[in-house]
Amino acid sequence: MKRSLSKAMISSGNVAKRTSLTVRALPESVSVSHGTQTYKKASKTILAKNRHSRTNWVDEFEQFAQLHKVPFSNDVGLEAAVEKYLSKTGENYRKLSKESSKELNMKMQSAKDLWVQENGPLPGPEPATDPQQQADLKQNQKMFQKVANRIREEHFPMVYALPGTSNFEYLSNCIRLVSNRRAILFSLDIEAFERDNNVVTEIGISIYDPRENLHSLVPIKRNYHLVILESLHLRNQKYVCDSKDCYILGESLVLDLHRCVEFVQALVDYYMKPQTLEDRTWARAFVGHNLHGDLKWLRMLGVNIPEDGQMDFGVQSIQENKQTYVLDTEKLYRSCYGNFGGNLGRILRLFRIPHAFLHNAGNDAHYTLQLLMCMCDMSFRKHAHMDDIEDTQRRIKWWLNREKVEPKILPISYVLSVNESLNTMPSTNGNNAHRKKRSKATVQTEFGGARWFHNARVAFESTLE
Repeated sequence: MKRSLSKAMISSGNVAKRTSLTVRALPESVSVSHGTQTYKKASKTILAKNRHSRTNWVDEFEQFAQLHKVPFSNDVGLEAAVEKYLSKTGENYRKLSKESSKELNMKMQSAKDLWVQENGPLPGPEPATDPQQQADLKQNQKMFQKVANRIREEHFPMVYALPGTSNFEYLSNCIRLVSNRRAILFSLDIEAFERDNNVVTEIGISIYDPRENLHSLVPIKRNYHLVILESLHLRNQKYVCDSKDCYILGESLVLDLHRCVEFVQALVDYYMKPQTLEDRTWARAFVGHNLHGDLKWLRMLGVNIPEDGQMDFGVQSIQENKQTYVLDTEKLYRSCYGNFGGNLGRILRLFRIPHAFLHNAGNDAHYTLQLLMCMCDMSFRKHAHMDDIEDTQRRIKWWLNREKVEPKILPISYVLSVNESLNTMPSTNGNNAHRKKRSKATVQTEFGGARWFHNARVAFESTLE
């Protein structure tokens, strides 16, 4: 029932034919052209305009100006607790890897013995003298290799972050940076138009600044969802869901491309570029889920950020704050658990982190930051059993197998309410025209909506209200 109704709604066009966002305060004089050409025309002039943009207005707000005076102060007790946790985790990983390797070798030997018994010998250390026999042995080895690969793929637990490897170093240094509250975290997500990936539709930013969280119990984060005016009408639906108007953390800020770039550049300049001696005591990190693409889009927009060669993607050394770090939740996940089930939604679900309306850039930036902080918090890791590799990999496989047989469905009440709210009814003036019915059954939401701003600084100030 749920599946058939959803399909019927989509096929009838009720869902597929999405309109643009309703934007508050958008003047009639502001023209919003449809299509990608308006965006590309604006993007051609963005670099020249950006050179003359003033982006240091974040410092004009007293609460932000004061943060430049706050130095990093090392919590010796917390640092010792983190190191103790990493040491114990490393020991457990070594023990588990040793046991797992022994079990895998036994599986492989049993499979090899059974294969030889049923299919004949495999190549030995000495090559066969008969060419045909040698060819037969190689073919048999090739066929057995497929069996062996399947055994490896299905075997768990597999310890990928074994101490002494780059994976464990990456995990450990990410935990050190985040758990010790040493790094300013700048989470980024960009949504592009599915029919032309050179056209950006949304920019999401979520920032955790430890200088604002020195005495806070609930983490304070700065969240922003920017919608680009020139691509306002462009909606995705074929390859990814469109959630442009489903920002759950406040009001979406609609600005033209030039002012979107100015807004982002102002945040980058304030948070990611030290300006005082106190600033230089803090580490800085861009955060994302498979962040390479988002950084590329950011540069393509004309935002001035360090080149890849100037950033530490491997988080190899955290002794000095000479580079900007890149903390990637996808890489962190794969470093710990392997290459299966690594998209953002699956990981959030795996570790029971509440979430909704993914593929909205503002939401995704927020959830990615939330995920990083959870994955790098030793207390949360213990609570969520993140270091129980066997249990976690078992749940990963369970979820992946479940996805193969269970459809993704909406609650029936949600679907029925949407369908009813889109129904039409005859007009009361006697003609045959139809008008949309204003249904009380419309699905209730708590979204903040979207608002137009002609000025990047004013848009930023609105988020402080």
